Amino acid sequence: MLDSTSDKTSVTLYLVRHGEVHNPEGVIYGHLPGFGLSERGRGQIAGAAEVLATHGPFSALYASPLQRAQESAGLLAEPLGLLPVTEQEIIETGIGSFQGRRFEELPRPYITEEGAHPELESAASIRTRFLQWADRVRMRHAGGKVIAVSHRDPIIVALLHWTGVGLAALPDFPLETGAVYAVCLGGETRVSALT
Repeated sequence: MLDSTSDKTSVTLYLVRHGEVHNPEGVIYGHLPGFGLSERGRGQIAGAAEVLATHGPFSALYASPLQRAQESAGLLAEPLGLLPVTEQEIIETGIGSFQGRRFEELPRPYITEEGAHPELESAASIRTRFLQWADRVRMRHAGGKVIAVSHRDPIIVALLHWTGVGLAALPDFPLETGAVYAVCLGGETRVSALT
């Protein structure tokens, strides 16, 4: 089990992808409002809460400002005894006018180091904001354990960086909705899938 409590300069960051979204039209929801969790998504987060409960106690619960992440954090908060704090830096990838359209309309690959399209956020931008946020969390909660509810692409871009794997692995990276990864930051970075 990853644990930072013995190293007062490290933090263990538990990254949770939000639960499945109710999206009957199958559109790219991006930053659009009105896309909350499905019943299955709520069940996924209940399962994540059970897994996380075996790794606590936690000093903080952070979440992206988007509805699906906020709902997921809310479902984690009560059983874990935490109050969610909203963090803009862990928001979903910016996709501009591709929001509300079909996934087939996105360029492939849609995330590249410099940006696949002028309206699509680059991997460099995602990585910079996420890693700067993680660094602040490590300093703020040194020696502790923290949960963050975010989104597929930002989590994967950060995990690929921490594991030294190239961006080409992004499309096939296993990160289902409700998945939990533990990352020990500080000293030697270690990554472990918990679900």
